[in-house]
Amino acid sequence: MAALSITWAWIPVTLGAALAQTLRNAAQRSLTGDLGALGATLVRFLYGLPFALIWLGVAWAGFAAWPAINAAFLIWTVVAALSQIAATALLLRNMEERNFAIGVAYSKSEIIQVALFGLVLLGDRVSLLAIVSIVIASVAVVLLSLPSGNRSLAAVARSWGSRSAVLGLGSGAAFGMAAVGYRGAALALATPSVVFAAAESLVWAQTFQTILLGGYLRGVTAKWSPR
Repeated sequence: MAALSITWAWIPVTLGAALAQTLRNAAQRSLTGDLGALGATLVRFLYGLPFALIWLGVAWAGFAAWPAINAAFLIWTVVAALSQIAATALLLRNMEERNFAIGVAYSKSEIIQVALFGLVLLGDRVSLLAIVSIVIASVAVVLLSLPSGNRSLAAVARSWGSRSAVLGLGSGAAFGMAAVGYRGAALALATPSVVFAAAESLVWAQTFQTILLGGYLRGVTAKWSPR
């Protein structure tokens, strides 16, 4: 019974994460007008960092030694961090478009691109059933983004050339690369705890993202501020 509970625990966790992600995207979209895409992107990492640190402390509880940091971990972390910055900025830029719903839907191609990048870069293999499920889910999301009464594969094909679709696909590719980067970083750590490896990867990445974006925006602000 316990094993069954753990097996099905991913369902409420996934639903909760999806709800939180929707609320976060809506909040970030409201900030884009005042802060710009990069400013709103910084908010995501800056305010998320304290919570990531707290979660790392919880994950670390009970460990006798901190796993050593190596070059592979740092490289994958930087790849994940830069990809996530690009993905978030593209997604927020897309939300300024008139038909942003199509772009958001195309950004969900992330799951297809994760499978592709994971296979090429990490040797991760996906079953045929998983591939079919991914394709069906991705097509369904795109169809739902189209106006009511015009939900067809032909309409999907016509939407490919739109600016929103390009921004969405670019965002999905960057999010996919970020996911693979985080997985690569976690695998590079010599620790048996998947939870701890993921938590440490997240803290390092968000710290790098905050310093990089914060420093860049500070420099831009200082350059254009009146003297």
